[in-house]
Amino acid sequence: MHLPPAAPFHFDAGPQDRDRAIDCLAAAAYYEAGREAPDQRAVVQVVLNRVRHAAFPSTICGVVFAGADRVTGCQFTFTCDGSLGRRRPSPRDWRDARDRAAEMLLGRVESLVGQATHYHTYWVAPPWDRAMNQLAVVNSHLFFGWRGAAGDPSAFGRRYRGGEPDLARLGSLSSPGKHLAGTTDPAPAIAHGEPQAREADDDLFLVALPGNASASFPRLAEERCGKLPDCRFIGWTDPARKAHALPLPGASVDTISFTYVRRAGALGDARWNCSEFPREREEECLLRGT
Repeated sequence: MHLPPAAPFHFDAGPQDRDRAIDCLAAAAYYEAGREAPDQRAVVQVVLNRVRHAAFPSTICGVVFAGADRVTGCQFTFTCDGSLGRRRPSPRDWRDARDRAAEMLLGRVESLVGQATHYHTYWVAPPWDRAMNQLAVVNSHLFFGWRGAAGDPSAFGRRYRGGEPDLARLGSLSSPGKHLAGTTDPAPAIAHGEPQAREADDDLFLVALPGNASASFPRLAEERCGKLPDCRFIGWTDPARKAHALPLPGASVDTISFTYVRRAGALGDARWNCSEFPREREEECLLRGT
């Protein structure tokens, strides 16, 4: 499927807005997508797409932190599940996320996701995605756009005018003396892209796993899924961290040991937490922010 790419973002605001925008983009990139460059750029592209659409806040930080004052209902999960206080990027990871954010703020486009405005991880199936077009898959994230006029390229015409809010919660991540990629001016990574909605969980299994039998996890998942055409199996070797329902608490997301996802008509996709269970093939690893 060929997607028309989004137009390059046109940033026309002062250095204070730029610094705050890069901080917010870098935080979304790192906490939502982990360390890999394509994943981070895909998430940043969704944020920039939203800023240009009238259905969302008109600032970058406003988009990223929409609903963050609520326990549930935040648009980007890391803003309300405690991740900012619980997980911190290394200086290098934060610098990389900021460099990628700056590149895209200055006009780089991630064409893989087109004008997607929503996404979620492959092991979550929120009800809103049934009413949207799936546009792309980037590693463990699926990207979506609205059907009809709301998803038409003409709907992304709002001009960015700055006015970024000052978010104290990002202050500990950013420090002076860091620079925008390609400039010499000082400037300071869901269920994702939408709140993970509570839903009927007939195809979802949240399981405590034996820590000494990782090779058996796919078989356990297949047995539990049985003949279900769609199935999601998420396991933890630490029973104290196992979630009991959606949305998954942040501490549970951080400690997932294994996932298995089956879609109708496709083979099941098994992935391990490779910091806990090293795998020879990188594509069998769950993506991690830390």
